[in-house]
Amino acid sequence: MLALLGFALGAATGGRLLRGRPSLWNSRSTVAFATTGVVATVLGVCAVVAVPVEHTVWAFVITAMLAMAMGLQAASARRIGVKDVTTVVVTSTLTGLAADSRLGGGSSENWARRLLAVVLILAGAGVGALLLRGGADHGVGVGMLVAGVLSLVVALTGHRLRVQDDQA
Repeated sequence: MLALLGFALGAATGGRLLRGRPSLWNSRSTVAFATTGVVATVLGVCAVVAVPVEHTVWAFVITAMLAMAMGLQAASARRIGVKDVTTVVVTSTLTGLAADSRLGGGSSENWARRLLAVVLILAGAGVGALLLRGGADHGVGVGMLVAGVLSLVVALTGHRLRVQDDQA
């Protein structure tokens, strides 16, 4: 319940932050994605130093804060609206891939992007599982740390590409 409430609060915050902005990457998108990266990175470092134990206040704090960051990220990704790639629900991407395929009576348009999205999501899940298993007690923190750093890389890359597009 705490994670759902945190996610909803983060998504509402993202909606407010991006309200009235174009549905393309913009400076507020960068802020939203970078905030997610910073929160996940800081929580990862903190969880490595002080390992969260199930049903403790510290574990609840991490859960709520990470859920809020993920809600912010999801709202921001939704606002950008990358065509054909559902950023939150893997099954929607799989449905689009299958339903729009030649077998499903479609034209198979954008099949490569959809398939790549599914492969990358599965690869991310596999890497996350390896980090959890390999990190022992610190696996949760290491996983958040890696996710946070990757989110920061994406935020900075997206920002740079937007600036380059604006200058072109």
